[in-house]
Amino acid sequence: MKHRSFLQRFGSYIFGLVDIYWAIRRPWQYGMNQPQCALSCDGNHCEPVD
Repeated sequence: MKHRSFLQRFGSYIFGLVDIYWAIRRPWQYGMNQPQCALSCDGNHCEPVD
Protein backbone atom coordinates (compact mmCIF):
# COMPACT_ATOMS: atom_id res chain seq x y z
CA MET A 1 0.00 0.00 0.00
CA LYS A 2 2.86 2.38 0.71
CA HIS A 3 4.30 1.82 -2.76
CA ARG A 4 1.06 2.93 -4.40
CA SER A 5 0.87 6.08 -2.28
CA PHE A 6 4.49 6.90 -3.06
CA LEU A 7 3.94 6.35 -6.79
CA GLN A 8 0.86 8.59 -6.76
CA ARG A 9 2.74 11.39 -4.97
CA PHE A 10 5.75 11.00 -7.25
CA GLY A 11 3.53 10.99 -10.36
CA SER A 12 1.72 14.12 -9.18
CA TYR A 13 5.04 15.84 -8.52
CA ILE A 14 6.38 14.96 -11.98
CA PHE A 15 3.12 16.06 -13.62
CA GLY A 16 3.32 19.38 -11.77
CA LEU A 17 6.89 19.95 -12.97
CA VAL A 18 5.94 19.17 -16.57
CA ASP A 19 2.93 21.49 -16.33
CA ILE A 20 5.07 24.38 -15.04
CA TYR A 21 7.75 23.72 -17.64
CA TRP A 22 5.17 23.66 -20.44
CA ALA A 23 3.62 26.92 -19.24
CA ILE A 24 7.03 28.62 -19.19
CA ARG A 25 8.01 27.27 -22.62
CA ARG A 26 5.02 28.78 -24.47
CA PRO A 27 5.95 32.44 -25.01
CA TRP A 28 4.03 32.48 -28.32
CA GLN A 29 0.75 32.52 -26.43
CA TYR A 30 1.28 36.22 -25.62
CA GLY A 31 1.98 37.34 -29.17
CA MET A 32 3.60 40.77 -29.15
CA ASN A 33 2.17 41.65 -25.70
CA GLN A 34 3.93 41.19 -22.41
CA PRO A 35 2.33 38.73 -19.96
CA GLN A 36 -0.01 40.55 -17.58
CA CYS A 37 -1.66 39.71 -14.30
CA ALA A 38 -5.45 39.97 -14.29
CA LEU A 39 -5.55 40.84 -10.59
CA SER A 40 -5.46 44.22 -8.89
CA CYS A 41 -4.11 43.95 -5.34
CA ASP A 42 -3.96 46.48 -2.54
CA GLY A 43 -2.63 45.19 0.75
CA ASN A 44 -4.24 41.83 1.54
CA HIS A 45 -7.16 42.12 -0.90
CA CYS A 46 -7.09 41.21 -4.62
CA GLU A 47 -9.82 41.65 -7.23
CA PRO A 48 -9.99 40.55 -10.88
CA VAL A 49 -9.44 43.29 -13.44
CA ASP A 50 -11.81 43.37 -16.41
